[in-house]
Amino acid sequence: MSTVATRAASPDDAALLARLHGECFDDSWDEAAFDAFLRDPSTFALIVGEDDAFILVRVAAHESEILSLGTRPDVRRTGLARALVRAGAFEAQHRAAERMFLEVASDNEAALTLYQVEGFRAVGHRPGYYVNADGAIVDAVILSAALPL
Repeated sequence: MSTVATRAASPDDAALLARLHGECFDDSWDEAAFDAFLRDPSTFALIVGEDDAFILVRVAAHESEILSLGTRPDVRRTGLARALVRAGAFEAQHRAAERMFLEVASDNEAALTLYQVEGFRAVGHRPGYYVNADGAIVDAVILSAALPL
C-alpha cells in the first residue's frame, strides 16, 4: 500500500464519522455520540484516505482502547485499517499509553487477523456481547497489545 494521508478528526467531523460508522456497522452511532467523543480530551479520532476509514481511541492513564474502527465497504482490504491501527497506537503511545485494548466479534475473522498481525493477543472474552448481521449472538474477544506495536 502506498502512503495514505491521515488526519486528526475534530468535532466538525462528527457528522462525517457518523456517516462512515453507518456505512460500516448495522448498529451505528449518531452524530451526537461522535461529537461527545471528540469533545472529550481523553478521546481522539483519525481519518484516513479520502474520508474512507476512521479509528476512535480513548486513552486513560497508561491504557488505551480502540472504541471503533471502520473502513467503507468499497475500500476494504486496501491497508487503510492497518494504517489506522498503527497511527492510533502511535498517538496513544504519544499520550502516555503503554497498552492498547479492544473488543471484536468472535466471528469477525478479517478483524481478528488484522489485530493478530499487528501484535494483539486475546486476553479475555465477553459471552453474547454482539449480534451479527445474521442476527446470531456472538462473543466478543478482548484483545490487547503492548505499545509500541
